[in-house]
Amino acid sequence: MSSKFKILHKKIIHNGFFKMNEVTLKYQKYDGSWSNEVKRELFGGAQVSAVLPYDPLSKKIVLIQQFRPGTISKEGNNYLDEIVAGMIDQNEKPEDAAKRECLEETGCKVNKLTSIQGYFPAPGSSESFYHLFLAEVVAPSKEIIRGLESENEDILVKSYNFEEVKEKIKNKEILNGITLVALQWFFLNIYNS
Repeated sequence: MSSKFKILHKKIIHNGFFKMNEVTLKYQKYDGSWSNEVKRELFGGAQVSAVLPYDPLSKKIVLIQQFRPGTISKEGNNYLDEIVAGMIDQNEKPEDAAKRECLEETGCKVNKLTSIQGYFPAPGSSESFYHLFLAEVVAPSKEIIRGLESENEDILVKSYNFEEVKEKIKNKEILNGITLVALQWFFLNIYNS
C-alpha cells in the first residue's frame, strides 16, 4: 500500500522527559486529492506496556495509585487508581516490559501474560503506542508501597475484589483512560457476571 501522507518537515522542538516534534505534512484526502500543508506539534512516540494484574484464585484486581502531574489543572484527587504502565526500553519486547513493570510497580510476578490489544491513546497529538496486557498474579493481601527511587516513584499498591472495582467504574472513580479500557475489557471478557 502506498503512503497516504508526505512529511515535508519534521524537527524536535523540545527534548526533555518527553519529546515534542513539529511536523509539517500533507495527507491524501478521500477524493484522492492532497490536503494543504498541515503543521502540528506532536508528543514524541513513547512506546508503553500497560498491565492489568489480577488474581484468578482470590478474585482480586491489583490497582496502583501515584501522584500524576497532569491532574493539577482539575480539582479533586491527584492520585489516580491505575493499572501498571511504563515505557518500553530500547530493544525490549513489549511482553518483557510488561512483566518488568508489573514486578517493579506491584511486587507481583507475572504467572501468565495475555495480550489484550495495542492502540494509539491520543493520535491527534501524540505518536505514542500502548501495548495492553492482562497478567495473572498472586495479589498482595495488604496495601504496600512500591516504585523505583531512581525514578522518584511512590506507588500505593492495593488489591480489590471484582465487585469493588465494578463499583469504582460505576461511581466514575476511574479517571485514567488506559485503566478504563483495560477494566472494561476485563469485565466484558473475563468476569461478566
